[in-house]
Amino acid sequence: MKNIYTCILLFALFNVHAQDRNLLFVGDETITVEDFMRTYDKNRLDNDTLEFSESIDEYLRLYINFKLKVKEAESLGLDTLQSFVRELNGYRRQLVKPYLTDTEVSDQLLIEAYDRLKSEVSASHILIQAEGSDTLLAYNKILDIRERIVNGADFADLALKYSEDPSVSENNGYLGYFSAFYMVYPFETAAYTTPIESVSEPVRTRFGYHILKIHDKRPSRGEVKVAHIMIKSNIKDSLSVLKAKAKIDEIHDSLVFRNGDNFADLAQQFSDDKKSGSKGGELEWFGINKMVESFEDVAFSLESVGDFSLPCETPFGWHIIKLIDKKKISQFDTMKESIKKKLERDSRSQKTRDVVINRLKKEWGFTENANSNVIFHELINQDFFDGKSIVEKIKGQGVIMFMFNNNYDLSTRYVYQKDFAEYLTTYRSRLPKNLEIELLVTQFYKTFQEQKILDVESVNLENKYNDFRLLIDEYHDGILLFNLSEQKIWNKAIQDTLGLQNFYEKNQNQYTWSDRIAASIYSCKDVRTKNRVYNNLSWDISDKDILEKMNRNSNLNLSIETGLYEFGDNSTLDQFVFSLQWDQLEGGQIIKCADTNQIIVVDEILKSSIKPIGEIKGLVISDYQSFLEDIWLKELRNKYSVSINQDLLHEAKNKKIDYTTKDNDFNTLNCKTFSSCFSQAAKNLGYSKDVYFGWSNQIYNTSVKP
Repeated sequence: MKNIYTCILLFALFNVHAQDRNLLFVGDETITVEDFMRTYDKNRLDNDTLEFSESIDEYLRLYINFKLKVKEAESLGLDTLQSFVRELNGYRRQLVKPYLTDTEVSDQLLIEAYDRLKSEVSASHILIQAEGSDTLLAYNKILDIRERIVNGADFADLALKYSEDPSVSENNGYLGYFSAFYMVYPFETAAYTTPIESVSEPVRTRFGYHILKIHDKRPSRGEVKVAHIMIKSNIKDSLSVLKAKAKIDEIHDSLVFRNGDNFADLAQQFSDDKKSGSKGGELEWFGINKMVESFEDVAFSLESVGDFSLPCETPFGWHIIKLIDKKKISQFDTMKESIKKKLERDSRSQKTRDVVINRLKKEWGFTENANSNVIFHELINQDFFDGKSIVEKIKGQGVIMFMFNNNYDLSTRYVYQKDFAEYLTTYRSRLPKNLEIELLVTQFYKTFQEQKILDVESVNLENKYNDFRLLIDEYHDGILLFNLSEQKIWNKAIQDTLGLQNFYEKNQNQYTWSDRIAASIYSCKDVRTKNRVYNNLSWDISDKDILEKMNRNSNLNLSIETGLYEFGDNSTLDQFVFSLQWDQLEGGQIIKCADTNQIIVVDEILKSSIKPIGEIKGLVISDYQSFLEDIWLKELRNKYSVSINQDLLHEAKNKKIDYTTKDNDFNTLNCKTFSSCFSQAAKNLGYSKDVYFGWSNQIYNTSVKP
């Protein structure tokens, strides 16, 4: 009785302390100070210039607004909609992945992959397919071929004669150079571990048995940074190709004349790749297989920084490529994340999976009923492949195939033969019909077993890891917020045309044009061209005729840019037009720019005016959405009570809150002992026993640590 009283008292004290840690109350929801501070810390910008206490106040205001909207979404039942549940589950499937992997093995595979990416292997191979039950025959055949090669037979001749790779008739088994992730993992491993001019031992992959001959290994080509000038052409239109070639040749001649110093200017003026042209033709760093092969070969062939190529053709048109820089393969830290993503999709990830499965088997008390899958050797037959049910042939649930002794959720603790029968039925179309039945059952039973183990772990992640719980809550609330905001604010602002018009009319002084001019800018190759263009403009000759006349011998002589400009849009106009008094300007005025080979024609002068809603509708809609949101938030604050624990807020501002997540605080599941119950309660209430309670000789001390 004394022990029962002690437990009751302890949990009572525990709950008092838990309540004391609640910082925020929004309706019937409570948010602990630790959860709030973790969220604040995660979302705070690195360049936040506010003082810490001011930053918390501002974030708390936004956080309350956020929680009010989520509360409203829940009250409307948006969290029960199938579309919401489906979307959240989709995100959850992605978020669980880091928790279902082994960091140590993953890191080893990561380092191995990076080391392999630093070199490229040239190899040939011979493939003998291994289908059905008689794989020994295929293995012995590949062994015999290997022995003949080792004894002097020509690899290419035997590849052409025996290899079952469909491409062998075209390449005699030669694969060229490749690096990590280009081949399946066992094949790749053989390529990197077999010495040059040697033949590997037989390698088993899903395609069959292989032997490899390694011809060469070389360092990775690394990456290059280049700039290019591109002139588009349609390879199906010979006239288009000829015109593009003539223009690129002329640009190349100009580059040669100036030793390439004018590359950036010519790229900006003439390149049809406008995105890179605006940056002087510069492209991002790239390595092999990132660009079309013809472009890459030229780019990697350039030796010295500043070198530029002869015109080269790709499916996109004609290019001149200039080398800006070269570098070897990127540092490990730079490539780490991209390699991780490749590992997840690669067969080598099974290594990590095996380690995780073995660990989880121990954690969950996995026990297996040996030979419980033998019944399926008879059930999986031609009738099954023809579509007949095997589930109904199992009596009741069937026998237990395996169980999780440490899982107290009875719905997932036991796995029966009926469960496996349903699994096989679901994946019937994927089962290989030519595989020996015993082997098929063994392979798919292993996959089924692993999936069930991972499922048990997955559904308990919120109980095991507080950071995962917070992350799922974040996605849950974020999806609800988006869905409700779309209904209440975004769509309404677009569809409520009358309300939008009224808002615009009441606030139209916020939407005004500055003084503007409609102008044309004539950029000339030299002073002589500038004078000729000026004379033609004075004679009121059309732009089309001027261009045709000036560019008769070269497309580089003159370019014309026409548009509507405000101050700051164009530096030439800022200097030579906007610097003048407006009463000095008039429509049709021709301005010959000093110290530059440019001419400006002022076509029209437009004084400051109200912007028509048709020209700025997107901006007005955005402002109207903010207006609607302010009204909505006032309604929500009237609907739901909001209160703040000012004492805890003061502690948070003075950095007296320990809100760091300790994973080891949340590893105990299932209330088999008082200790595990206590730990579980601590997790559920959102803070750590290590921070607020002492532990000595199997007894908790309920005094809060200072």
